[in-house]
Amino acid sequence: MSTVIKIAIIEDEESAVKRLLRELERLEGIDFEVQCTLASVIDAVVWLKNNHQVDLIFMDIQLSDGISFEIFKQVDMPCPVIFTTAYDEYALQAFKVNSLDYILKPVDPVDLKSAMDRYFASSDHFAREAYINQLRAFAGEFKTKTYRSSFLVNFKQKMILINTNDVAYIYIKERGVFLKKKDNTEYVVEFFLDELEEQLNPGLFYRANRQFLVARSSIVEIEPYFTGRLLLVAKPQPPSPIIISKEKSSDFKRWADY
Repeated sequence: MSTVIKIAIIEDEESAVKRLLRELERLEGIDFEVQCTLASVIDAVVWLKNNHQVDLIFMDIQLSDGISFEIFKQVDMPCPVIFTTAYDEYALQAFKVNSLDYILKPVDPVDLKSAMDRYFASSDHFAREAYINQLRAFAGEFKTKTYRSSFLVNFKQKMILINTNDVAYIYIKERGVFLKKKDNTEYVVEFFLDELEEQLNPGLFYRANRQFLVARSSIVEIEPYFTGRLLLVAKPQPPSPIIISKEKSSDFKRWADY
């Protein structure tokens, strides 16, 4: 392997690419060149079939036209892959079982350094054939997690369908769970908040505390609060303040910055 690491990035979010490059540039002792940035399965397959002079690939799981594991079914991977993923713990456990490197999005500098250290430690002993077979096997077993897209709620002796994109926040009130839409209408939902936290896309909804599960799109401002906590200003105005604890503030900021 040359001193300069030739990198390919397969990622469909421009902001994620910029963040990855920014964090790579901050790592000491790493000199790299980006050979390409690709946003789809199709583009990645075409490029990889015609380009093999790459040392390392950073690859998102969910691309603009599908799951990136489809790539492994069509081409032989020429080098190690570090995955970037926003998937849940089930998927991360699968990565660990299959001994694949991954970074949870948004990219954290500590996680990136750890992944690069593993890359350097293993690059001299890279068993290409076994690695490709491992990726293919994992690709065949991987199941994409799906998230709730709507709610069917009771309203005036009938039922209506609410798209999750129209939800501002869901919260506990008087031993019940209520859904507040962005137009300020409110409905009872027949689920516990813990259940809904698992059912809704974690990239779009955040469990602020025991009472609130808030949509990213409803957050207007984030203000410093007492003793290191954060106050979320949401629209429409919630019935009580949405407070992020001091312990969760760093995690929330990472989530909000992605």
